[in-house]
Amino acid sequence: MEQVDSVNNTEVVLIVEDSRAIAVELQRKIDEHTEFRAEIVGTCEAAVEFARQHRNEIFLAILDLNLPDSGDGGIVDVFCELEIPSIVFTADLDETTRRLMLTKDIIDYVVKDTRSIDTILRYIERLDLNRRIGVLVVDDSDSLRSVLSRMLGKLMFCVLEAPDAETALKMINSGADIRLAIVDYEMPGMNGVELVRRIRERFSREELGVIGLSSSGEPLLTAKFIKNGANDFIIKPFEAEAFYCRVRSTLENLELISRLKEANTVKNQFLGMAAHDLRSPISGINGFTQLLLDNLCGDLTEEQRDIIEVINVANWQMNEMVNDLLDISAIESGQLKLKKEKAYLRELVESRLRIHCISARNKAITFRTDLQEVGPIWFDVRRMGQVIDNLLTNALKFSPAGSFVDLSLAGEGGEVEFCVRDYGQGVPPEEKSLLFQTFKKTRVRPTAGETSTGLGLHIVKKIVEAHGGRVWVDSVFGKGASFYFSLPSAG
Repeated sequence: MEQVDSVNNTEVVLIVEDSRAIAVELQRKIDEHTEFRAEIVGTCEAAVEFARQHRNEIFLAILDLNLPDSGDGGIVDVFCELEIPSIVFTADLDETTRRLMLTKDIIDYVVKDTRSIDTILRYIERLDLNRRIGVLVVDDSDSLRSVLSRMLGKLMFCVLEAPDAETALKMINSGADIRLAIVDYEMPGMNGVELVRRIRERFSREELGVIGLSSSGEPLLTAKFIKNGANDFIIKPFEAEAFYCRVRSTLENLELISRLKEANTVKNQFLGMAAHDLRSPISGINGFTQLLLDNLCGDLTEEQRDIIEVINVANWQMNEMVNDLLDISAIESGQLKLKKEKAYLRELVESRLRIHCISARNKAITFRTDLQEVGPIWFDVRRMGQVIDNLLTNALKFSPAGSFVDLSLAGEGGEVEFCVRDYGQGVPPEEKSLLFQTFKKTRVRPTAGETSTGLGLHIVKKIVEAHGGRVWVDSVFGKGASFYFSLPSAG
């Protein structure tokens, strides 16, 4: 297999492989999916010549153990001596060979199978990402710190070191670009568990990964690390292969969470823009249908009036959906701003109740109230009005005609508690977790075909929590549901 000469300054992934079919397919995948240029050689001699001529251009070497002029894996030793990052790629890897390879200064090995080319591709992408990731090693042992730093450096991380927890905290809090910390338990002064606790005071598990280490036989140490905020824990001594897998798994989880957050942000921006753009035509339809219903454009026949009223109701429902989408967009993007004032929650409940009496009358539903005099307390009147509206609307939707909806308001133990109880089907026990999530609905349907976006209760939860309160539900399936929220009576 002929060597391909280097023709530009792009970093090279050198494929040392005597199977042309495998080499060409791997080259194609690398060229298509990465920023690297793949070069192919088919012998140990050609590989060594290429490496010596283009050593500074090689990002990674993919080494087959069995080559026509080197069937004993000797190429691995050559590339290790040249300090070229390498992955062994072979079909013949028994346990003896595997353990031998792990004693070499290689990154890893990949066994050839139907998924191996994609595995190599992911490895290349991972190593490229690693060059932009800071990893902090915190250990009071100079020798172990050096070993860990070398292992992480082999994976192309930007490695930083700290001999104790206090130094590590200073480095982390200084704004150093650190994505992962490897923390030993037994250190002078502050131990590893306390260091993790201090890190979590400022950084969440999703912002900064932490892996605890210890050779201690303390049985609950794993739980202590995890409960205090570590992402993972490894017992010393450990095999390098297992260590690499745990580091990679932790980082991939952090990156997955980051991508999900970015996707959620884009989704919220889209929902916000779409809902905002829908407001104008909805307002226009509302205005024109009202003109027609008021006979300002001429008298309507009974059939025409019925059709326009259907349009008007559908338009009103669309407007409610758009408002929900705008609220969700604001809430999820962190733009929910509260304008608190000192007011009486009972007055707000009574005013919202008068509005919903019309809908209740249409279904012959009777409101029964037990509203105690509480407050005044601090809350955003408009937003809490929205909470009460959503809870009342929800109760009316799922109540059968001719039934009751009970409302109660009481103050106790530094809290004000509000409850709306209906006597509909209630919530299936296995579906309670769906209630306060976005776009989630239980299998119970509204009793008169009313529409539901699956957003109302999520909005309720977010608004109440923004006030420092809490929301919960009690339900016996088949006998109705009670939705509660509480707000602090002070502040």
